Amino acid sequence: MEKKFPAERLRNLILFPSYEWKVISLEKVSLRETFSSVIMKLILAGAVAEFAGSFFYVRNVLDIDAYRFSIPLVRSLFYLLIQVLLIMTGSVFIHRIAGKYSEKTDFSRTAKLVAYSWVPVLLLFIIANLHQVLIVALIPGVYSIVLFWKGSVDMLGIPEIRKPALAVMYTLTMLGMMFLLTRGFGFLLSLVFPDLLPAAG
Repeated sequence: MEKKFPAERLRNLILFPSYEWKVISLEKVSLRETFSSVIMKLILAGAVAEFAGSFFYVRNVLDIDAYRFSIPLVRSLFYLLIQVLLIMTGSVFIHRIAGKYSEKTDFSRTAKLVAYSWVPVLLLFIIANLHQVLIVALIPGVYSIVLFWKGSVDMLGIPEIRKPALAVMYTLTMLGMMFLLTRGFGFLLSLVFPDLLPAAG
């Protein structure tokens, strides 16, 4: 099957998810290639946005030379780690749950389902990371649940009747892990930069 460019994959995934999941399910593309060609590029774009947003915060609000580059660099690194860990841990958890519903599941397909379903959130983080006020831009990220819902049968072969339960578990897992990871790395940030405790939250 012809390999798609990342932009084409993202467009079709957002606009025509039912069709695109069928294409993804038939592709002979490794999990590593999936992450390197699409997912990591979105995460890196979000990390750059985090660096830019943090840099202007330091320059305009704190105006501390010692923090001018160190804070943005650490925050962007933390963002990158949070998203990678979130997708990895979410994939492991969903794989275990899906295994109870279908014998056709394998970890590679589960991880692709979780990663591609998380694409709307990764896209919106590129905007939201530019400024704290823009956090509302993440609201349309609920479309991630729709993508997971539509892709679960094609990717995992679970029965239609099990889709609602798995979609709920996906939502709780990703939101819960994102909250825990964000708080955890926020705490680490407050230890590295103790003068910025309010900003670290």
